[in-house]
Amino acid sequence: MPETVSSARSELADPRRFLAEAARDLRRSLGVGWHLFRANLRARHRRSLLRYLWLVLPAAAATAICVYLQSRRIFGIGGTELPYAVHVLAGMVLWQVFVDSLNAPLQQLWGARPMITRSRVPHEAILLAGAYEVALNALVRLAALAAVLAAFAIVPAPSALLLPVGMAALALLGFALGLLAAPLGLLYDDVRQGLLLIAGFWFFLTPIIYPAAESGLLRLNPVTPLLETSRSWITAGGIGGGFMLVAGLAAIMLVAAWLFYRLARPHVVARLG
Repeated sequence: MPETVSSARSELADPRRFLAEAARDLRRSLGVGWHLFRANLRARHRRSLLRYLWLVLPAAAATAICVYLQSRRIFGIGGTELPYAVHVLAGMVLWQVFVDSLNAPLQQLWGARPMITRSRVPHEAILLAGAYEVALNALVRLAALAAVLAAFAIVPAPSALLLPVGMAALALLGFALGLLAAPLGLLYDDVRQGLLLIAGFWFFLTPIIYPAAESGLLRLNPVTPLLETSRSWITAGGIGGGFMLVAGLAAIMLVAAWLFYRLARPHVVARLG
């Protein structure tokens, strides 16, 4: 058995070693995370009859409700480039990628508490298993959106091929925020409940069921440029500066959140153990 030495010395006392160990654990986690993802997928399929339908049913239900309310003129919506039903469904698909990513780090680590306290599996493997699941869910929803576009006889522009890039940017932002909340979320269940509350409020501040205004406070929502730009690619939109700025900041934030989690990990494990 390899020897494990515990020390009160801060990991940041030797930053080069800290970063080298982080990179090593990330490399080790690629294969382990894939095996954990496959095991979780098999277990989930054994417990569900509808399986992948649950990935698209909430978006379809929300779209049907919004279309009904709009048709009854219960609320007014400005003009949209896509048919309103497709506009809402595309927004819901993109929003669900963000929400899945926001919840994934804490959900994965919470479900793997016995593993992270009693085994030497790198925590990055558990997080990567969640990232693989987010990617699979996004692909299923993207296929459902493509089917709806075909049903409405909408021919996507060539820029629609960039939709996976938009989904990846939303996933980066969500995963970074979720990973920042993970250390406290493992210790206090209030954080998990708070994320659900915040996501519900955030939904109405994001132009999912309505077109985004050209200016205003809602433009400060970081999800807005990612979602609006991604949806516009269906009808030949371009890449705005807001998209590039938020995506770049999300990537930097994800690396910072990962390193922050590694620093907090020994203290979290000690409290859980």
